[in-house]
Amino acid sequence: MSLFSKLFGNKANIIDDIANAKNQEASDRMERETSAYDTSQSTPESNNTARTKGPSGFSWGPEMPDEENQYNFNGTYQEYFNDVFSKEFPAYRIETAEANCGRATVFTFWESGQKVLVVELVSRKSSAYKLRADCKKEKVPYLRFYYDYHGWWNTREYVKQRTQNALKG
Repeated sequence: MSLFSKLFGNKANIIDDIANAKNQEASDRMERETSAYDTSQSTPESNNTARTKGPSGFSWGPEMPDEENQYNFNGTYQEYFNDVFSKEFPAYRIETAEANCGRATVFTFWESGQKVLVVELVSRKSSAYKLRADCKKEKVPYLRFYYDYHGWWNTREYVKQRTQNALKG
């Protein structure tokens, strides 16, 4: 074993660590940008229409969109995603499992007996990347949605489009 390997371990692990750090940095930047606006009026439980305006994207921003999303859905976030996936992608067999000691939910899409997509619902505070790495090794597309990131609404159309794109490859 070389001195470099002894000091730094497997080069692939270093690359994965750098990629994970960049992803975390992007998430942290989005959180800072989102929290720079007063979103206290736009909580999912609030019916107050006097909301603070700020920058918004397709499925994120300080104001909850009128479109169905995980926060205005009549059920849990797991039930919401299950509803979107089962209604929008009926051609796939979809398995659901808890992961990471119940802190994550994993949806696995199957077509003709072959795994074609893995979708993980995790907390924004999660730093677990094992499933993503496993999918990469298996060459199976992987998506991640955060279920507790206020301002990231996971609207039906957003979830549908991201999932469709991942299934297309």
